[in-house]
Amino acid sequence: MIVTIIIIVALLFIVLVSLCVRFIYSLANPYQLTRSNMKTKALDIFLYLGIAISLITSVSNLLQIIFTAVERRFVDILNYTAYVDQTQSDVRFAIASLVVMFPIYLLLSWYVARDIKKFLYKQDIAVRKIMIYCTLFITILALIGTLVSVIYTYLGGELSIRFGLKACSIFVVALFLFGYYYYSLKRNFSQSTVIPVVVTIFASVIVVAAVIWSVSIIGTPTQMRAKKIDNTRLSDISRIQQEVFNRFQSTDKLPTTLNELNNAFQGYQVPADPITKEAYRYKVIQQPVMKINYTTNKKEMSSQAIFELCATFETTRAIDARGQAVPVKGELGGNLLSTDAMYSVSNYYYDGDASPFWNHGVGEICFKRIITPDMYYGR
Repeated sequence: MIVTIIIIVALLFIVLVSLCVRFIYSLANPYQLTRSNMKTKALDIFLYLGIAISLITSVSNLLQIIFTAVERRFVDILNYTAYVDQTQSDVRFAIASLVVMFPIYLLLSWYVARDIKKFLYKQDIAVRKIMIYCTLFITILALIGTLVSVIYTYLGGELSIRFGLKACSIFVVALFLFGYYYYSLKRNFSQSTVIPVVVTIFASVIVVAAVIWSVSIIGTPTQMRAKKIDNTRLSDISRIQQEVFNRFQSTDKLPTTLNELNNAFQGYQVPADPITKEAYRYKVIQQPVMKINYTTNKKEMSSQAIFELCATFETTRAIDARGQAVPVKGELGGNLLSTDAMYSVSNYYYDGDASPFWNHGVGEICFKRIITPDMYYGR
C-alpha cells in the first residue's frame, strides 16, 4: 500500500511538471495552441494519468496476491512472526484495489482507444507517448524494487521455491506490460484488430481468478465477521481472567461467581458474549490452601488455585509456536494445541497475538488457568 501511494504521488508530480512546462510553452508560443486544442490536451493528460494510476495500482496489488499465494502454499519455518493478522488486511486491500482500479483501467483504456479511432491524430500527440513511457518507467521501477526485495529475502535464507515463483511472476508481468504497450505505441488505429480484446479478456481472467482465490484464503465477509467476533470473545476472557487474578490477590481466594468481579468504583463490569448476550461460563476447579510463613510473617500458598473460563466460538484458531497456521482435523479443531498446554493466568490475549495458548475450535471451548504459589504476592 505504501509503495502504491508513493507511485501515485510520483505520477502527480510528473503531471504537475508537465503542466507547468506546457503553460510556459503556451506563453512563449501563444498562436500555436488554440483554445479548443488546449482543452483537448488537458483532458488527455488526466485520462492518461488515470490510466497510469489504475494500471500501477492493479499490477502492484496483483503481485501482492500472488506473493501471498506462494507464501501460503510453501510455508517457510524461518518466517516467524510476532503478530498474526486474523483478518488478512493486506489481502483485503489488494482485493479492494483490484475490484475498483482494474475496471477503471479497462474503462479509461477503452475510452482512449475509441477516441483515437475517431481522431487519428491523437495517436501521435506528445502527451500520450509521454504518459505511456512514464507509466512504463515507474511500473518497471516498482517491479525492480519488488525484485530487489525478493532477492534480499532469498539471500536471507528464504526457500528457493518461493524465491523462484516470486521472481518468475515479476518477470512475466514485466514482459506482458512491455509487450502490450510496445504494440500499443506501434499500433495502427485505422485498422481493426482483435489483439486488444484478447489481451483484455486474458488480463480480466487473471484478475478475477486472483480475487476469487484471495477470497478463498481470507474467507467471505460473513466468515471475516465471525473471526472478529471470536477475537472479541478471546479479549473478553483474557480481561476476565486478569480480574479473577486481581481478585484473588486481594482476597486470597477465587471468586465463586463472575458477578463478584463487578465493581462500580473501578468502573468494571463483566462482559457478556457479544452475540448471545449470555454470560461466559466460569468454574472454580480448586481453591488454594493458604498458610502463614512464621519466618517471613507473610501468607503463602500451599496449593494451586485453578479455575476455568469457557466461551462458544464460531471459527477455528490454529496457530503454532512460530505464529504459523497448523493443519486442523475434525469439527472441533482436531490436532490443535491443547488449551491446557500453558496454564498460567499471566497469558494475556491481544489483537494479533501469535501465541498458541489461545487456540480453539468451533463450539464451547474451555481455558483452564492455574495460579501458582510463585505468582502470589503475599501479605
